[in-house]
Amino acid sequence: MKIVFAISEITPYASTGGLADVGAALPVALEQQGVEVIRIMPMYRRLLEGDSLKTDTGLRLNVPVGLRTLQAEVWQSGDPGPVTYFIRKDEFFDRRELYSLPERDYDDNFERFVFFQKAVVALMDALTVRADIVHANDWETGLIPYFLDYGIQGMGRGRKEKVVYTIHNLAYQGIFPDSEFPYSNLPYSCFALDELEFYGNINSMKGGIVRADKLTTVSKRYASEILTPEFGCGLEGVLGDAEGKLHGIVNGVDYTTWDPSTDILIAAPYSPENLSGKKTCQKALLERFELKAPQANKRVPVIGMVSRLVDQKGMDLLAEAMDRIMEEEVYFVLLGSGQEEYQAICQHWAKKWPERFGVYIGYHNGLAHQIEAGADIFMMPSRFEPCGLNQLYSLRYGTIPLVHATGGLDDTIENISEDAVAGNGFKFEEYTVQALLGTLQKALFIYQDQAKWLAIQKRAMKEEFSWDRSAKEYIALYEELLS
Repeated sequence: MKIVFAISEITPYASTGGLADVGAALPVALEQQGVEVIRIMPMYRRLLEGDSLKTDTGLRLNVPVGLRTLQAEVWQSGDPGPVTYFIRKDEFFDRRELYSLPERDYDDNFERFVFFQKAVVALMDALTVRADIVHANDWETGLIPYFLDYGIQGMGRGRKEKVVYTIHNLAYQGIFPDSEFPYSNLPYSCFALDELEFYGNINSMKGGIVRADKLTTVSKRYASEILTPEFGCGLEGVLGDAEGKLHGIVNGVDYTTWDPSTDILIAAPYSPENLSGKKTCQKALLERFELKAPQANKRVPVIGMVSRLVDQKGMDLLAEAMDRIMEEEVYFVLLGSGQEEYQAICQHWAKKWPERFGVYIGYHNGLAHQIEAGADIFMMPSRFEPCGLNQLYSLRYGTIPLVHATGGLDDTIENISEDAVAGNGFKFEEYTVQALLGTLQKALFIYQDQAKWLAIQKRAMKEEFSWDRSAKEYIALYEELLS
């Protein structure tokens, strides 16, 4: 079985979060189970400037984008793992960020990713890749089924490949003005109510939903949530029509990267059998943020958070609750970037509580690992969360998740019982400040019982959410489609 895995970001080459982690880990897990995988992604500035191994294949692709014909360079990774191709066009991808600046999206995103998606199909044809499945991901690859059907000129191709389309986050749909449709070179019959048209605009994700042979999303609860008006983001009707081909498969964790017993990015290793290294990691984390150390022999919990600073991630809830949270005897360390208003609020908190609140605005992979290792509680108050990966990382690091019971957070976190002998985290049902604070109070109360907390940590660290399990579910889906 041969899979072409088209995705807009892959760790470590370029990342904005969980999508890139999936692009890194799932293809590896598929290959380990005998599936041949070719990955294709854009060649961003981060990749150009990074130290990953890469070579120019010398292959050049002529890609029509509206009235222009543009040339794509094809580069290839020299790193171990699946064969990975990079589509280079500096006009589109040699930029500071992948999709947007803090204040706005890039104005030419439709044109950029039409070019990328056409280059994927052109590369498949140039290499005479006989793919069984093309696995596309999120809005940036939502038009690939169309280009497989109609070709990059829009004149017809006749695809033989099946398409699996994964929705990682329905909130980001790739909606663009109808005036940009000519960039696609697709027949205007594709801009119709039952195709790409969405309230007079182009909806890239809708295209993927309509044209794919199978749809997946990244947790079972999210697969049911997106069929409702509350979480469907306007596409619940389209998804309802496609419900028969929709499957929820929970994301996994790459434990070769996320395991405190082998993690070279943290201050000291530790394991369920010997947790002493976690104290060293916590001390290093507080020093990293220049926070005042607690008094000798005093246990003060550290709350950690690694997140995009946007409404979806619960920042509106946190903004209202933070004064009450910091009335408790706790530390809070936060890593993230996003909406300017929330970045400013986080920086204000660091100034307001300089000895107990630390913030880093931006993305820093090493610091993300250090927060997972050094914190006691990991905060994920997301309004909605298709899957979430940090709660799974946190379990392995003995950093107990505190989450809103939605999507994949609800699927993967079991509420800790009152006697603390069962469960792996803390969940609040209602999306309110009161529910968040009440759940935090429960967590802080149990934290004071050192024996109970240690038992919870050890239980959490033994949870298993490997990509092997997820890969088997994807392979079963591929085989069902091909049969």
